Amino acid sequence: MDIKGTLEREFCLPVTVANDANCMLLGEVWAGAAKGYTDVIGVTLGTGVGGGILTGGRLLEGARGLGGELGHFRLHALDGVACTCGAIGCYERYAATTALVRSAQKAGLGLPDGRAIFEAAAAGDACTLAVVNAWVGEIAQGLAGLVHIFNPQLILIGGGVSAQQELLIDPLAEKVRASVMPAFAEGLELKSAALQNDAGLVGAVYYFSLHGQTK
Repeated sequence: MDIKGTLEREFCLPVTVANDANCMLLGEVWAGAAKGYTDVIGVTLGTGVGGGILTGGRLLEGARGLGGELGHFRLHALDGVACTCGAIGCYERYAATTALVRSAQKAGLGLPDGRAIFEAAAAGDACTLAVVNAWVGEIAQGLAGLVHIFNPQLILIGGGVSAQQELLIDPLAEKVRASVMPAFAEGLELKSAALQNDAGLVGAVYYFSLHGQTK
């Protein structure tokens, strides 16, 4: 539907519409962990995988505003898990938090969500740690491919699981750097988003400040 036009007609105010993961990235660039960076890959891990890409200080939006859809490049195209988009082996089927939960259930762990999984891993349960480490490895392999394409200064991880510094952020950074060519690893940072649930709202304000038109 025409969200922009509908809201403008209803409220007689200028409206901009942007992808939520792009807004997360812009919020972090404007007032969060990516402030001062010009080349950033932002990834949100949750029910699916969202993404935003900043290159040369500009948000990559593509021809129709659909650029940066990181969840649907094929990580296991030949023998992967079917995706809700209709394709096979999409990144989000392996890197989303729901993928972690699915792996835990397949391993017979009986842990219902990401919070319970990380609590068990933090307590030292070996089977849970193995599941988490395998999941982190899948995330890292996808990010390594993106690093070779975009050569970012920073990879920013968002979503509720981004608070897991020791079990996710630290090992993920190590795995990504080990998986890319040395020149791409030089100076590469990986850290969690700083604005948490407010990042998208802050980014939407920033996006409007860049693209909104007064009437």
